[in-house]
Amino acid sequence: MEILIIAGAFSAMQNFISQLVLVENLGKNYARFKYQDKDLDILISGTGGSVTSYYLCKALNLKKYDVVIHLGRCFSLKDQLESGIVINLIDDYFGDLGFETEDAFSSVFDLGIRNKNEYPFTNEILENNLLLPEFHIEYRKVSGISCNSIPNNLFSISSMYQKNQPDVISRDGASVLYVCLEEKVKLIQLFYVVDRLENASKKYKIEEEEVSKLTEALQITLGEMLIVN
Repeated sequence: MEILIIAGAFSAMQNFISQLVLVENLGKNYARFKYQDKDLDILISGTGGSVTSYYLCKALNLKKYDVVIHLGRCFSLKDQLESGIVINLIDDYFGDLGFETEDAFSSVFDLGIRNKNEYPFTNEILENNLLLPEFHIEYRKVSGISCNSIPNNLFSISSMYQKNQPDVISRDGASVLYVCLEEKVKLIQLFYVVDRLENASKKYKIEEEEVSKLTEALQITLGEMLIVN
């Protein structure tokens, strides 16, 4: 099984990478490693949807991957979702793809620029229908919204929030999901819930707890995948 792990920052992967043996450099911030007698590739994409999409597409053009594991960070939009946990994103959509009008934000779908049910969208939403059925992801399944610029409250994106009332917001969840849906590559998105949205501007740095939780989630997920395969 060919596995690609993608993360926005090296610091999020440093604990995991420190356990690995380098096999081959494949490109900028992109390499193959040995993990428990299995080969897997790691891509550090950088921050933002466009940057992430670019480097992910380059990797997918270089190799035929069976699954992509995306490690990311997000902020909670609901009181019921506690901070400091890892979640499994199962659907997402672009929250800032459109135009500001006098009354509210209008998406490209609202304005008729793009059909809201044109693949890979379903009523504007990107649904991860490429999940691996062979094993169970133990983390809580949630819905996301992605914006290149994270707001400090829901007011500025309230009209977009109402479309699906997502649980979390991130910068690049929808971008990775969009690419994998278009390329028909199976995708697992494991995101760390940093804090509530209103605290996002104070929590832009990756802390050790986040690194630890993502490393643990990755090891558990890989362990189950490698057993199955």
